Amino acid sequence: MNDSAPSSSPARSALLLGGDNPSVALAAGVGLCLAIAVVAEYAARFAPLVGAPVIAIIIGVALTNLSGSLRAANRLRIKEVSGYALRGGIVVLGATLNLFDVVSSGATSLPILGLTITLGLAFPLLLGRMFGVQWRMRCLIGMGTTICGASAIAALAPVLRAKHEDIAYSISVIFFFNMIAVFIFPALGHMMHLSDDGFGMWSGTAVNDTSAVVATGFAYSHAAGTYATIVKLTRTTLIIPLVLGFGLLMPWLDPEHAGEATHLWARLKKSVPWFIGLFVIASLVNTLGLIGPFAPDLQLFARFVLVVALAAVGLQAHWRAFAGAGVGPLLLGLGTWAVVALSSLAVQAWTAQL
Repeated sequence: MNDSAPSSSPARSALLLGGDNPSVALAAGVGLCLAIAVVAEYAARFAPLVGAPVIAIIIGVALTNLSGSLRAANRLRIKEVSGYALRGGIVVLGATLNLFDVVSSGATSLPILGLTITLGLAFPLLLGRMFGVQWRMRCLIGMGTTICGASAIAALAPVLRAKHEDIAYSISVIFFFNMIAVFIFPALGHMMHLSDDGFGMWSGTAVNDTSAVVATGFAYSHAAGTYATIVKLTRTTLIIPLVLGFGLLMPWLDPEHAGEATHLWARLKKSVPWFIGLFVIASLVNTLGLIGPFAPDLQLFARFVLVVALAAVGLQAHWRAFAGAGVGPLLLGLGTWAVVALSSLAVQAWTAQL
């Protein structure tokens, strides 16, 4: 693609501000991503079902590809911006989780979560090749569908060494079915005459993004919304063991790293990123009551930092990568979402919890 762009484009203007000074270039890259995140947050007020994370990716992709300034992302050190922001956002997110609340209120959901997560990960990993989807995107779609959308994908991506196009496309696939769920789940719940707890469990296990879970649950009833939020919180804490598990499996998942050390501790140190440890520490700090009333503010801040990171992801994504991926990831996302939603209903019906 032609890299010559008008000097008036935002990416090109930031590049000119950065010059050849690495620190100034990084600051300019941060400023550009912050600007995109602010615009995305504002736009999300008028399109809450889309949400700021997806809007930030769309703006970033559009700016980079339509302006023809793909190399500007490298000059502005956007890759570093996305890395710092993804890791920082996940750590701050940990500071909003209270593990005692999850254990006391969400214990009843763990058996259903265990099954839906197992099936939701097994389906894309084992059958994704049939859809022509490469293994990294299969892992991201499975993690995003079964845990918590963009946050889970952001936590897993560094472990998988995922490309920015894989991250952007996976989040877009998850968002597509997330939006469908917000519209159709309440109507389906009433058609099936689900109880408040039954619908809360269903939406809490089968809808991805936290805001979408809240919207779907409370559209059914206040009790369903409250219970769905608790189930969703429990799902979010499972980021920790699943990222650790994927880290341990990297020598088998990635042919390029098949020769890595097989010793458990060696694989953990090599494959599991440091920020997961900080995520655990932050969760424990909040669980001990040391953060107190600041937890809601930290949750908003963590979300904004992740939006900044996804703006950076969009700025590094190429149109051709999206076109080359085809419809396979979309079909895989549909299948994974259906498996999770149907298995949740099936287990609840079997255990008479509907």
